[in-house]
Formats: sequence, C-alpha cells, structure tokens
Amino acid sequence: MAETVRDLVARLIAAHDGGPVIETVPPHLVPADLAGVYAMQDAVIAQIGAVGGWKVMAGGEGEPTCSPIPANRYFDNGARLESTRHRFIFPEVEIAVKLGRDLGSDADAATTEAAIASVHPALEMVAGPFTDRDAIHANVKLGDLQSNGAVVVGPALDPAIRAALSTLPVALLLDGVAAKSTQTGASWDAIVKAVTWLAGHAAARGLPLKQGQVIITGSRALAPHGAARHIEGQMGDWGSVTAEMTY
Repeated sequence: MAETVRDLVARLIAAHDGGPVIETVPPHLVPADLAGVYAMQDAVIAQIGAVGGWKVMAGGEGEPTCSPIPANRYFDNGARLESTRHRFIFPEVEIAVKLGRDLGSDADAATTEAAIASVHPALEMVAGPFTDRDAIHANVKLGDLQSNGAVVVGPALDPAIRAALSTLPVALLLDGVAAKSTQTGASWDAIVKAVTWLAGHAAARGLPLKQGQVIITGSRALAPHGAARHIEGQMGDWGSVTAEMTY
C-alpha cells in the first residue's frame, strides 16, 4: 500500500522527537505548489495539537509565506533543549510579537497594531529530521512547518524598540562568541503588515489568530550551532534571549 500524507506527517513528527530520521520522500507526497504545502502543514497540526503561534516572513516582496507552530514547541527564556533528539541544526534570532486579543479575517493595520500586546526577542531552532536535508525537496521542508523545531521566547522589550527595528543591532552568540550579526531587518510597519495578512490567511485555514499566540517575523541572524551549549540572541542594548543545548 502506498504511503499517504498522513503516514509521512507521522514520520516527520516522530523524527522531530527522537524517532528515525527520514531518508527519502516518495515523489507522490511532495507538495506540488504552495496550496499543497499549506495542506501538509495543516495535516501536521492536526496530528500534533494546538497552535501556539505562527512564523511569517515580514518585509519581503510579494505575499509572505508562513506556518503555524504547535504550542508544544514554544519555550520560555533560558530553556534547556535536547538538540540531538530534536534534530536542531541552527538557531535564528528573530523579533516576535505576542497577541493581546484575537485577530480575525477583517483585521486592518490599526486593528493589528492594537492587538499586539508586546514585542520579544526570540530564537527559532530550525530542525532537519532528514538523513540528507539538501536532498529533500524544498516543498517538503516548507510543509514540515518550514523546518520549525522550537521557539524560545525572551522577555518583553521596551515598546520604544518598535521605532528602531529596521536598523536594530542583532547578534547571535554561541558559547559567548559572536557567530553572526546584522543591523538590518523588517520595520515595525512591515511586521504589522505581515501580521495583518496572516490574520486573513490563518482564518481562511480554520486556524485563526488567538490571544496569547506568539508570532515570529523572520530571521535576522543565523548560524549552525554545532556543539555549542549556550545560545544567545542579543538585540543591542534592548535585551536578549537565551537557550541551553544538551546533546
């Protein structure tokens, strides 16, 4: 009997949690387009459980791409994460926003801005549950919740940071050594625009944005963490987020 999408999704979920890595994906299960990618994401969420937030790329050209993130993949600042078990391959330093109220499909920029309760530094741990990640079709990795493995959310930042986001100094530190830094990223207006779009998109998928959900808005600094045990994302003098890796 041919493997189904449900079967593949079950294998992906298991591989993210210490199960066997995936060597190949049958061609008939590779999503043909973005609609197929999102259908695969929905199938993953259907098996894992509640949505804790989303990832969406703010500041890019054209329509953003996105993915829901399961609630059980969110962690508090300073969390201890099992890197080998969960197949983490590199951290990304991101700006996250937390919703203080629900957002529906009718959201506009003003409604979205009012719904954002706080801004946070975050680390997204990108995972590769495959024997050879480079050999896997890009649409499969997008369907696999855009390779999300975990999100660590730091403490709320001073709201004044909103005006500084487009030129915000961001650095990724591995065991105290800077591995990547930048001073460019999506502006506050771009983030609000992306979340506004996401509100309509998520509602259309039957997964509307809810109070308390955390949305990460795109990588600002990333690098393979290797065997580093202390991961830190710094937002200049505004604040930071950390995670401890075990292997």
